[in-house]
Amino acid sequence: MDMTPRLHPKAEEPLYAQIYRHFRETIMDGRLAAHSRLPSVRQLSSSLSVSKITVETAYQQLAAEGFIESRARSGFYVAELEERAIDESGELIVLSHLANGQSTHSPVQEGEAAGTERTTAPPIAYHFHGSIIDLEHFPFTQWRKCASEALDLFRDDFSFYGENQGEPELCEEIARYLQRARTVRCDAAQILLGSGFQQAIGFLALMLGPDRRIIAMEEPGYADVREVFTQYGHKVVPIPLEEDGLDVESLAESGAHAVYVTPAHQYPRGMVMPIGKRLRLLQWAQETGGYIIENDYDGEFRYNVKPTPSLQGLDQDGRVVYISNFSKALSPALRVNYTVLPPALLERYLQHFSFYPCPVPRIHQRTLQLFMQKGHWDRHVRRMRSLYGRKHAELLHAITSIMPKDRVEVVAQFAGLHIVLRIKLAATAEQLAAEAAARGVKIYTTTKSWMRLNLDVMPHILVGFGGMHIEDIRPGIEQLHEAWFGAEKKRARES
Repeated sequence: MDMTPRLHPKAEEPLYAQIYRHFRETIMDGRLAAHSRLPSVRQLSSSLSVSKITVETAYQQLAAEGFIESRARSGFYVAELEERAIDESGELIVLSHLANGQSTHSPVQEGEAAGTERTTAPPIAYHFHGSIIDLEHFPFTQWRKCASEALDLFRDDFSFYGENQGEPELCEEIARYLQRARTVRCDAAQILLGSGFQQAIGFLALMLGPDRRIIAMEEPGYADVREVFTQYGHKVVPIPLEEDGLDVESLAESGAHAVYVTPAHQYPRGMVMPIGKRLRLLQWAQETGGYIIENDYDGEFRYNVKPTPSLQGLDQDGRVVYISNFSKALSPALRVNYTVLPPALLERYLQHFSFYPCPVPRIHQRTLQLFMQKGHWDRHVRRMRSLYGRKHAELLHAITSIMPKDRVEVVAQFAGLHIVLRIKLAATAEQLAAEAAARGVKIYTTTKSWMRLNLDVMPHILVGFGGMHIEDIRPGIEQLHEAWFGAEKKRARES
């Protein structure tokens, strides 16, 4: 069977998107069955006369959405579309029905037994995912040139493994960016590169060691972080949120040795921690000798508010570990994150853990280094901040003009690629998500983010906009309104 896509170079749709769409459709309609092997990147790029990065980008997008999977030393294969997976936001999902260029993710009930029969949802027309980015505006031309230049300039480098912390030149670029954009105070020697957020947290769990076993986390918070710390033998203590972020008094009473926070854009509730609370949190760390693990989640994207300084930039005592990545602002397919270690943990790393090799390929590091050196990164962030700002404004306008204000409250709206709605209806978050899916709208609950789910709390719904076409936002919210408030009338009749 010929699986080669037919490309149209003069079309407005990028070549990588045409390749992605071809394989998505052949998988969806059954022409490519589960476990079928896709052409290798080299083979397909040669047969189509396109660059390997074009094919790699298409394959990475297919893999990110659960259509295909990579097998070590074997290539890419069509995935089982009913498998469980974890999305970028940490939400446990089921890959079920896929259509109209979007994947329909059904939240898995915590009590759902294995093998439970699932009903097929209608095609999803409006996918408000909180972690899908706008790939149509990825700077492919600049990235391709930097990759080609990296191969020419650093040819001799590729005979060696490279520095275990990461290429020093890339770490220098990251340090300069953090200093000017996020007020992070560091030098390149403090930066540790990694290939995934969970990996970075696992490494921190090792470095904190057996004498710092109690980790405090925001409640609700990022479920993946909780799981990683637990797997490394740490006790995770949930700390409730106030309207402006983590309850510092509850933290002080918890006996925690370290706390994980998302002050720039709390996940999943979305609030931005104000400067006063940041200073109180730093005071807790100074008084107790504890560490603050700062995930600068969505730190590049603020709307209608001035950026707040990073916690790390306010730290005078070396108590903050700073973590961020290039996933939201550039692409999750790059798999590059970075950790800024305070002096004491850096010394511990150098003494006990510096033999671990850097998992990020050197060619990717060198390409990213040139991309930043030439100013492409700063320009791209500015463009995406403007684009996402327009989408954010359109989403807020649609919600406030369509949804009844006494029933739907926007509780977080100043940062990131999603907003959070508090829904005042006699329904659970899962019911609301199911009703939305029945109208072709995909939204996400925050249920999995809780360690101890509070059933008295009104349901919160996460509505993303990064990957949405701006013209689809308002029609999607109109369908969401029909789903919830049409269903409300039905629930009232049945009660």
